[in-house]
Amino acid sequence: MAETPRPARDISALTISLNGLPVGTIVRTPGDFNAFNFDAGYRATGGFPVLSLSFRAASGGLRRDPKPLAGALPPFFANLLPEDRLRDAMERHHAGAVRPGNDFDLLAALGADLPGAVRALPAEAMVRDPVATARPRARFSLAGVQMKLSVMKNTGKGGGLTVPLGDGEGEYIAKFPSTAFPGVSENEYANLALARRLGMEVPDCELVEQADFEGIPEDFNTLSEGRVLLVKRFDRADGHRIHIEDFAQVFGIYPNRKYDGAAYHDIAAALGMAVSPEAGLEFVRRLTMMALTGNGDMHLKNWSLIYRGEGKSPELAPVYDVLSTVPYLPADRLALSLGGERSFRALSVERWKSFANRARLPEPAVLRTVAEMAEQINDCWWTLPERAAIPERVRRRIDAHVEAMTPILQGCARR
Repeated sequence: MAETPRPARDISALTISLNGLPVGTIVRTPGDFNAFNFDAGYRATGGFPVLSLSFRAASGGLRRDPKPLAGALPPFFANLLPEDRLRDAMERHHAGAVRPGNDFDLLAALGADLPGAVRALPAEAMVRDPVATARPRARFSLAGVQMKLSVMKNTGKGGGLTVPLGDGEGEYIAKFPSTAFPGVSENEYANLALARRLGMEVPDCELVEQADFEGIPEDFNTLSEGRVLLVKRFDRADGHRIHIEDFAQVFGIYPNRKYDGAAYHDIAAALGMAVSPEAGLEFVRRLTMMALTGNGDMHLKNWSLIYRGEGKSPELAPVYDVLSTVPYLPADRLALSLGGERSFRALSVERWKSFANRARLPEPAVLRTVAEMAEQINDCWWTLPERAAIPERVRRRIDAHVEAMTPILQGCARR
């Protein structure tokens, strides 16, 4: 007799682990309350390896277990789940086992392949089913709203790309083109190339054709045409998982508040305290690039920490999800507040000074970093080979924004 998992909607407890180390349990109680509790053994370690900075007390060690929540998961776990179109597709894919809008159900269905090194697996025993015929399902979770899939290279079929089913795991993220935003794959590809040329840590990426994919479940069909951006997952390496958490998780904020739950100085201050002042200035370098290229979508979930090695000390994660949004939304603004301002063209010296003071970073170093980055980007952007991949109409709009923003940000040198 075959053994199959219980349907996600029937699971009442999930064991939470980090690279196989049990750290706690989420229990669903009658009335759909969800309670997360740390294991005594994990608490005795002081909370290492780190699950999330949001669970750590200022005095060291772990906070008390969160209070049970009605119909919701703690923010850290809610932020592991897909949003919008990808969530809708995954719920359709698991129809019958997952109730629409139920976070616990979806976490139970996808918990074997979550971002980073965390897993959420059923605490109950398997069910013996003499007629088990259920076909394998895609069980990956990727945060965010864009249609993107965790994929692997199918070496058994000529190296094509496919979605892992059942217990398989993807090593790449495939970001599919949008019917609303032409050239979005090429746009992001060029922005990642720019970041790499500026010396930032960037995962390997390439543009591939949709014909390179095979076996994609119908539920994930985007019905769009164009090239696909394939990005190497930096939370997977040589069959191992590397833990990450985004800044919505760091601050304990639900996904629906990723645009207003904090400001950029909050991220910079957290980096300065949890990592180093140098990490705070690296954040300023990246933030300057976002402002100069017109990226209005760098919300809390598009900045992350990564825990390499033993998982005790965080670092600023590699650059990801970077693209120019102004070609599609000409009136777009910064995703979060910078020095009390969101308008790109209002990022004057005074705004950067305000940001530096709130971030507890040295004002002269911040202004110097902004001005130097503006100069470097202006030198790199116009000769970047990957620019040629961007559709001309989109590229012209990015170019116009770069031309307008360069003197504004270079002005920080004159402070």
